[in-house]
Amino acid sequence: MPFRLPFAVVFALLFAACAVRPSRLLVDDHMVVVKSVRLPDRSWLPWYTRFAEHAWVEIATPRGVERVEWNKGAFGILHSEIGRSGLIADERWERPVAVHATWRGDAARTLGERILAVCDTYPDARGYRAWPGPNSNTFMAWLARETGMGVDLPPNAVGRDYTQWLAVGASTTGLGLRVDTPILGAGAGLVEGVELHALGLTAGVGLWPPSLKVPFLPAIPGGWFAPWSEPVPEPGP
Repeated sequence: MPFRLPFAVVFALLFAACAVRPSRLLVDDHMVVVKSVRLPDRSWLPWYTRFAEHAWVEIATPRGVERVEWNKGAFGILHSEIGRSGLIADERWERPVAVHATWRGDAARTLGERILAVCDTYPDARGYRAWPGPNSNTFMAWLARETGMGVDLPPNAVGRDYTQWLAVGASTTGLGLRVDTPILGAGAGLVEGVELHALGLTAGVGLWPPSLKVPFLPAIPGGWFAPWSEPVPEPGP
């Protein structure tokens, strides 16, 4: 008996904040959802993209659901109407989609308005480069900082830490600090733990949820997907 409670606590810490399936979301009239998917296996894509995640954000209102992202070949930020079916779709590009953060109600309404107000001002929207960046994940990291979104993008979201020169400031969660150059960098925070960044790759130890981060792979445990986990807790406003 003495060992059961600590084991349960450890188990909860390991899995409570893992990514989940979109179909397990509790859908509301107003939502903001941050998602990612592993890039598909395509002959025309570079080999390293097979290990990388593509991140984006979806904004749901009573009028519909809008996906906001930046892709290769786009001459600006893409806005796509995907409907409620797209909001809870578990796959994209034949890969399982992971949900990393959700907001609902008034917090989602306010955050969604902030996102739509600034997303098209992204300064690198005509200079896409898959590796080391700027790419779709660089855009999402920029958007998180601009809006105070407060989300920890997966460690294999290559390009999330990209900078052209020197970047010193808050992490994407708002609860940590990062120092990055085009070649090397580092970050530390209450959520992301301690990270080392090198040429777009990440290694380190996460704090919430507890995880190991190694290059080319998602955080461990949790994997590219964690079907056993519960809906993602809503971040604060």
